[in-house]
Amino acid sequence: MIAIIGAGPAGAQAAYDLAKAGEQVHIFEDHHCVGEPVACTGLVTKTIHELLTKDEIESVLVNTLKGVDVIAPSGMSMRVPLHEYVLDRAALDRMLIKKAVDAGAQLHINHRFVGREGMRIALRHKGEPLTHRADVIIGADGPLSEVAKATGIFGKRKFYVGLQATLKGTYNKDIFTTWFGGIAPDFFAWSVPETPTLSRVGLATMENTRHYFEAFLHKAGGTVVAKQAGPIPFYDPALRASDPSQNTYLVGDAGGLAKATTGGGIITGMLSGSLLAECLLDDTNYENALAPLRRELWIHMVLRRALNRFSDQDYERLVAVMGKDAVRAILMDHPREYPSKFLFKLLRAEPSLLRFAPKGIVAIAR
Repeated sequence: MIAIIGAGPAGAQAAYDLAKAGEQVHIFEDHHCVGEPVACTGLVTKTIHELLTKDEIESVLVNTLKGVDVIAPSGMSMRVPLHEYVLDRAALDRMLIKKAVDAGAQLHINHRFVGREGMRIALRHKGEPLTHRADVIIGADGPLSEVAKATGIFGKRKFYVGLQATLKGTYNKDIFTTWFGGIAPDFFAWSVPETPTLSRVGLATMENTRHYFEAFLHKAGGTVVAKQAGPIPFYDPALRASDPSQNTYLVGDAGGLAKATTGGGIITGMLSGSLLAECLLDDTNYENALAPLRRELWIHMVLRRALNRFSDQDYERLVAVMGKDAVRAILMDHPREYPSKFLFKLLRAEPSLLRFAPKGIVAIAR
């Protein structure tokens, strides 16, 4: 029996692939309702087409975006054309879990993972303790993964704290916006529209997040409809995503497998879930299978560390470069999940980007 702790996209994808292949899969979800509470912007690139059908995407689609306005510390703005999607995150989770259940997986809600006893998992359901046999344990329980802690592979993790509000106001529903610099030190702020009158507005930092968030909300204006919060893992290549000796594996945010540049983890989580399912079915090494994904996440990590060394003037120069036609075309054609496929193209198209190379070299050396 395979026990999956957590019913988010990463766990649901693993559950679907395994159940479809005939494995006995049980999904244990802490909350009473799959997909809630929401702590995610729900923005995904066109890479989502590698994982979901057109009809599946449309069933959870809130908005389709045509570009991003990148705003430097001075207020200088540059629009970059993109084709991305805003998803209803709760609906996405429920759709993916339904697929897994329809394929044969069993879902247990209100089951909190509290520890392990050998190859049995300890749970709490409606206040009552219980245990369940598990030949394989998959941690899909988010950045603060209790499975990782109980298995001894949590490691020394770093997190951003993300705060977000749904605001009622007036927005260009085709364009999302990002702000860089002191407005959100070492990360960025965003506004991702759902409709012409609603937008998901937030930021993330490692320290004093609420201070920056409240200042940003004041700047953004609008009426707060709802608020969300959650930790965002900072990718660390030293962290393990498995302990085969204990038949335990981590997917998605539980394994820290999120993009350090943007904090995005929906697609990387689903990719890791599929990779793990394939490895379990074929009896192959999960860490080896993760190597290509880890390579991309390592590049994201280096880029984030380099960006965190940027001065306001550096951001001004970067935003200006993003306005070049060749740069815009490359960013339009290549989704963020695979930076290895477009970074050298960017450097060839715009050699002035090499001025930032020293910060990248320092980031690699850290």
